[in-house]
Amino acid sequence: MTLMACACSTAPPPRPTASVNPTLLAPPPSLPQPRRDSSGQMTGREALASLTALYDIAGQIRATLVELQAELRLTQDPAHAQSR
Repeated sequence: MTLMACACSTAPPPRPTASVNPTLLAPPPSLPQPRRDSSGQMTGREALASLTALYDIAGQIRATLVELQAELRLTQDPAHAQSR
């Protein structure tokens, strides 16, 4: 007698994403190129500008994640999401 594991799941299928804002499903913005001066060196000024640009992109990605989580909460349990 051979026993086989079942790949069946008792979890419900995921909900369709048609109700999710399509702009939230867009790929994240591309990362900026590091800034350098005319000689190709990176000074403190260029490093600060590059890090600031990178921090801005990370903030955009985080804001999108928060919005997606909020929409997911609304689709999973609308009554619970309104009480927050």
